[in-house]
Amino acid sequence: MVSVLLSHAALSEPLPKWEIGLGLGGLTLANYRGSREYQSRALPIPFLIYRGDFLKADRGGVRGVFFSSDQRELNISLNASLTGTSDDSPLRNGMPELDPTFEIGPAYDINLSGSDLKQGWLFRLPARAVFAFNEESLRQIGWLLNPTIAYRSNASGTQWRLRYSTGIYIGDRDYHDFYYTVAPRFATATRPAFEADPGYSGLSTQINISKRTGNIWYGAYLRYDNLSGTAFENSPLVETDHYFAAGVGISWIFGQSQSKLRR
Repeated sequence: MVSVLLSHAALSEPLPKWEIGLGLGGLTLANYRGSREYQSRALPIPFLIYRGDFLKADRGGVRGVFFSSDQRELNISLNASLTGTSDDSPLRNGMPELDPTFEIGPAYDINLSGSDLKQGWLFRLPARAVFAFNEESLRQIGWLLNPTIAYRSNASGTQWRLRYSTGIYIGDRDYHDFYYTVAPRFATATRPAFEADPGYSGLSTQINISKRTGNIWYGAYLRYDNLSGTAFENSPLVETDHYFAAGVGISWIFGQSQSKLRR
């Protein structure tokens, strides 16, 4: 899965309501969780900061905030995932392509450090609907629950900003079917039929670092997932219990609003 790495300026300074930029990044990731086949891609990186009352975009992602205080926040959160083609994954030869996906749904955040939600330790509970898409269609493929413990540094000036998170995934049957079920019509001598169950979908740990110097932002992330004990671990499409992903990027911030906010 791909995380959008975004920056956040020091909270004590007047901040523009929005900032926008564009850059370039590189990703290395497996074709899907459980695959031993990896891919590397270069892609444009949008840089977006928006400090609205409801819609917000910052280093925590893009979200719509229904309720927010120093200790709690209820919001709508987003995530996205890239996949490889069946040609890139020999185990999936002859099976339907795995389309890219995005996730959207409510998330409830609770501060665990006694400060505010922008720094320190945080408990997050997102529940997202997952949609697969291509040039011709958009369809829901299931649901994911992702309870997570996260840490955010509150660096300012030229310091590096750090975000660490670790959590588990719990998926419904439809979500696991999309990646790991082998229907009888696609079964072969080396790929037996398999029907995925709902339940535990793995443990995920991720570290993001970023830094902003003037109008230049750059960052990187590293992610590791462990799939031992998942509801689909016996699928013939699972080659390994280990999943790694990494990315780097740089963006130029070329525009901002004239109006300033003090947050």
